[in-house]
Amino acid sequence: MKIDASAVDRIKTLGVNLTSRPYDRSAEEFVRFRVDSNDDALSGVLRAVIAEGEQGCEAFRREIELEEGASEGLCLFAMRRTLQGRRQSSLGLLYEALDAWALVANIADVSWDASLKANLFVARSLGGDAAAISRRFSDLAHEDASRRFDVALEAMNRVASLSSCHIAEVTTSHGVGFIEMLVFRDATKIGFRGAPKLGDNEVEFQPRSNLAQLSVTLADALDVSKCIVTSAIRQDQLAATCFSLSVSGSYVASTGCLSFIGEGVAGEPSYTVLVAELPEGTEVDALADAAINTDDQAAVYDGSRLILFSPLPSFDNEDDARPDFRDVENLALDALSQTATK
Repeated sequence: MKIDASAVDRIKTLGVNLTSRPYDRSAEEFVRFRVDSNDDALSGVLRAVIAEGEQGCEAFRREIELEEGASEGLCLFAMRRTLQGRRQSSLGLLYEALDAWALVANIADVSWDASLKANLFVARSLGGDAAAISRRFSDLAHEDASRRFDVALEAMNRVASLSSCHIAEVTTSHGVGFIEMLVFRDATKIGFRGAPKLGDNEVEFQPRSNLAQLSVTLADALDVSKCIVTSAIRQDQLAATCFSLSVSGSYVASTGCLSFIGEGVAGEPSYTVLVAELPEGTEVDALADAAINTDDQAAVYDGSRLILFSPLPSFDNEDDARPDFRDVENLALDALSQTATK
C-alpha cells in the first residue's frame, strides 16, 4: 500500500533529522566510550520511522540512500547501542541497534560478520529470542538484507565467544569496551568504522596484561595536557620499518598492539602512539633502541610492554626540528608505572 503525501513529508523530515546531527570523531571510540546526545536523538528518529510501517521504512531507505554519511551514521549508532546494551545488559538497546541496521539503505555498509554478529551474541547471552529477532528484522528490512541477516543468524550456531565475531572485549577505567579485530581477507570488506579490511587472517590480540588500560591511561593523560587531542584507540601492528629494519618481515610479532593519533594543537607536533606487548623472551630494550634511532621517534618500555611515538609527516615546513618528546615520554613512563602488574 502506497503511503500518503503527509507520510512522505514526515519521512523526508526524519531523513533530514538523521543527517543534520552527525556524530563527531570521539563517537567512534569504543574503548573510552563516551555519552553522546546523538544516540537518543537518532533513537527517536528510528522509532518515528518504524511507526510509519513497512512502506515508511522503505521510503526512509530511499530518502537517505543518496545522503552522504547517512548509512555510516546509522551503522555507528548501531555499534554504539550494541556496546551500551552489553554494558547495561539491555535487550532494548540491542534491538535498537538491529533496527538501525535494518534501515540501512545499502546492505554492503553493514558489518555482518563483526558488529552485527557481536550484537546477536550479546542478545543471546541475555536471553533474546532468535525467532522474534529474525521476524522483527524481516519486518523492517529490505528483502535482500533479510536474506543476509538469516545467514548471519544461522552462523551464530558456530559462535561461542565475542572473539569469534572479530571483537575483543576489554575493561578499563572507562568501563567495558570493544576493539574490532584486524582481519585480512582476500576481498575488500567494510568494517563498522567504514575502513576497508583485506586478507584472511585475524591479527592476534591476546595480551597478558591489560593493554587497553595502559593505552587509556596514556591517552587520557595526553588529552589532559591540552597540547594533544587523541583519536580513538584501535588495534594496530608494529611495522618493521619503525625499528631501523633491525627485524625481518613486515611486522614485529606482538601479543597485542593498540594505537591512536595524538594531534598537536597550537603548533605542537602530531604523532602516532603505538602501545604494544611483546612475546616473552623478546629483547624489548633492543627494539626500543632501534625505534629511537629511526626517523626522530621516541620509545619507552617496561618489561614486555613498549610505547612508541612516531611523528606524522608535516607538509608545512620541510625543515621541521626534531620533536621534543620529553614531556610525552614522562607521561608514558607514568602510565607504565600506574598500570604495572605485580
